[in-house]
Amino acid sequence: MRAWKTVALGDLVDRAQTWNPSRSGPQEVFDYIDLSAVDQDAKVIIGPRELPCSEAPSRARQLVVKGDVLVSTVRPNLNGVARVPETLDGATASTGFCILRADPTVLDSTYLFHWVKSPTFVNDMVRKSTGANYPAVSDRIIFESRFPLPPLPEQRRIAAILDKANALRAKRRAALTQLDTLTQSIFLEMFGDLLKEPDRWPRETLGSQLDFLTSGSRGWAQYYRETGSIFLRIQNVRRDELVLEDVARVDAPHTVEARRIRVQAGDVLLSMTADLGRTAVMPEGLGAAYINQHLAILRAPKLEPRFLSAYLSCPAGQRQILGRNRQAVKAGLNFDDVRSIRLSLPPLPLQREFAVRVAAVERLKSAQRESLATLDALFASLQHRAFRGEL
Repeated sequence: MRAWKTVALGDLVDRAQTWNPSRSGPQEVFDYIDLSAVDQDAKVIIGPRELPCSEAPSRARQLVVKGDVLVSTVRPNLNGVARVPETLDGATASTGFCILRADPTVLDSTYLFHWVKSPTFVNDMVRKSTGANYPAVSDRIIFESRFPLPPLPEQRRIAAILDKANALRAKRRAALTQLDTLTQSIFLEMFGDLLKEPDRWPRETLGSQLDFLTSGSRGWAQYYRETGSIFLRIQNVRRDELVLEDVARVDAPHTVEARRIRVQAGDVLLSMTADLGRTAVMPEGLGAAYINQHLAILRAPKLEPRFLSAYLSCPAGQRQILGRNRQAVKAGLNFDDVRSIRLSLPPLPLQREFAVRVAAVERLKSAQRESLATLDALFASLQHRAFRGEL
């Protein structure tokens, strides 16, 4: 390990200028980067907004330039960080970010960006955050945090190595993103655009196909355990996908309710409140699993589950689901809403062929996820070695 000196971040960065857009002409516009504009996984800015100065949020104050490193001061465990690209030079960032503008004579901006993504920095911020429900750190805490500072040529060498390793992870994520869209592409190829051609196949109500419909429980917090049966929540159901990265576990009671909300293999899950219209199919082999109040179980033995889930996720299904969410009266769906959804029903053999093709896609996605997990572990090891001077 090389003996590099450690320095405070604030000693090597310049402060961002501030302004008040509301004092400009009401017809003037500006690019605004708020906290939600940063993709916390990819560490990039994906959703800047163009706003008229007359509608500027009170947090829109900090002027950023190309190469600035943005560090979210809220929920530091999520590591909401990103670099400002050339296209956003001169944009305005929320005061929810600490802006780190590297002094180019002593600090390489790319090296700095890799440092604020490192587990060492993240763990330090989490440890120093305050607020139980909304943990945050101040700009002062970030500026006072210390990090290893090798000479500039060494910073650039380390940054280049980490860039190359990170590029491999980015390619793997891009491949997964492409696979995520493949299921709907197969659906479109096999069944057509059912939004434009609703009568291409015979149509029936979803209720006529259901043998069982129920929603989950809201009172199971008392049963949470470190181990036990899976308790599925809305974050476990995405668009036609079941995600088991963050599952709760319960010691399920022996009650009528528990038997009612227990999920069976082949059940289709549907989000009924909050982010409506998420679906997933319960696979074989997961053991006992239950659902919370945001989800519903759709049990339709006359249909291929993969087809039903994909139909509800396609534009034709989503239009019906969202059209039944009468926000002025209620938030979400009730059972009558679900039963009234009209389905296009291709022949069952065609539905089964679709399921076979989707299963092949799922196997590819599983292999890609395993590869990405390996790359993530290798990258974490590389980060650790890089900032210890062991590369």
